[in-house]
Amino acid sequence: MIIDFTASNFRSIKEPQTISFEATDNSHLEDYYVVKKGDYRLLKMATIIGANASGKSNVLQAYQFFLRLMRVPCENKTDKIVYDKFALDDDCAKQDTTFSVNFIYGEYHYKYQVVFNNEMVVEETLSRKPIRDGKMDKVFGRATNKETRLSTISLYGKYKIYSLDFDKVSINLLHNRTVFGAYLKSNVDIPCMKEIEDWIVSYCLPIVTTTEQGLRQYTSNQIFDGKITKEQVASFLRKADVGITDFSVRKEDTPISPYYAAAVVNDKNTPDAIKEQAKNTSTLPDARVKMVHNGVQGNYELEFEEESRGTQRYYEMAGVLLTIINTPHIVAIDELEYAMHPDLYEHFLVTFLSNAKESQILCTTHMREFLSDKNLFRDDSVWIAQKDEYGATEVYSIADFDDSELQQIDSRYGAYRSGRLGGIPRLGDTYVVPLNTEKR
Repeated sequence: MIIDFTASNFRSIKEPQTISFEATDNSHLEDYYVVKKGDYRLLKMATIIGANASGKSNVLQAYQFFLRLMRVPCENKTDKIVYDKFALDDDCAKQDTTFSVNFIYGEYHYKYQVVFNNEMVVEETLSRKPIRDGKMDKVFGRATNKETRLSTISLYGKYKIYSLDFDKVSINLLHNRTVFGAYLKSNVDIPCMKEIEDWIVSYCLPIVTTTEQGLRQYTSNQIFDGKITKEQVASFLRKADVGITDFSVRKEDTPISPYYAAAVVNDKNTPDAIKEQAKNTSTLPDARVKMVHNGVQGNYELEFEEESRGTQRYYEMAGVLLTIINTPHIVAIDELEYAMHPDLYEHFLVTFLSNAKESQILCTTHMREFLSDKNLFRDDSVWIAQKDEYGATEVYSIADFDDSELQQIDSRYGAYRSGRLGGIPRLGDTYVVPLNTEKR
């Protein structure tokens, strides 16, 4: 589980900004929100609210880019690390970007930090400690000479016994790869590195956005693979009251568009195995979904594409929700309420919080109304994003406010709407300058 994530000099984020899942001492909704891991109390959910263009999505993008640095190493020395630094301060173009994450996997608390720019990974450090007592021990440090672009790995304490294995990793340690990226390219087995690789692969799901991501296929594949059941999805849809009593799903082969195949082959971020598949196959497995409705003369089937976008989205999100309920994962979701009625949004949250064991959601939303019901959130689970006078994103939790100040606020919703908590748009008047239609 993630304890916290910090990013700086990434898109609209200039100074270090931290999202923490560490619970305060408050026991409100303890059984629903808080998971105990050793000496830690961690939240299942962190919700970011704020005005449009406040940088909410950039926090999620920073987290996703961190996973990409770890999972998808650059192939060649000439490859750039493609991302945007903070653009509204010329000095930031010359400065490095820093990500750091604290997380728990198994019986250990890991702390990992990476410093990088568009050209290279400058520094990396990894430390760990038992989740019950114990002190933080440094595992390795990595440094890159900015002039020669040569990188070195230093091992510490008891981890020096893996020096021969790390020597093999160093062979694949290009200046634009993380140590973990080099480890993925190396034929070695280092227990502490393998644990983190397992955490990234097994616990961290890709970000969910409002764009087309093939989530229909994802949900269907989860059913085909036995990771969730068809009845679980059908029950979820029936409880959502979207007019569906059942559905059918079957595999089909869909011809690949030459344009799609070319895009996959030419995308430098696509793994070689997938590129080869795109070159050598003319079809891709697809799922045909039909929704069953209760009509006057009995059951009627409608193609998935004929359903409303909200119904489609709920089927897609059913796969995500049931996956994180059945097995521990973290998933970042941009605009969780997208295409959902407010009651469906609430139903989704309550279902997750009531059933998930050690999964976590990091999401953004414009659905401020949930703040009117204290039975839906804890103060430490709600984060507000806003920009300072120079356009840099700042994030802070409602729990960061002084306790005496919070005690005087009866409604978090009312306080947010009125601007007392920040993170709302400062709108101008509604006057529109009329079009000048006078003839000249």
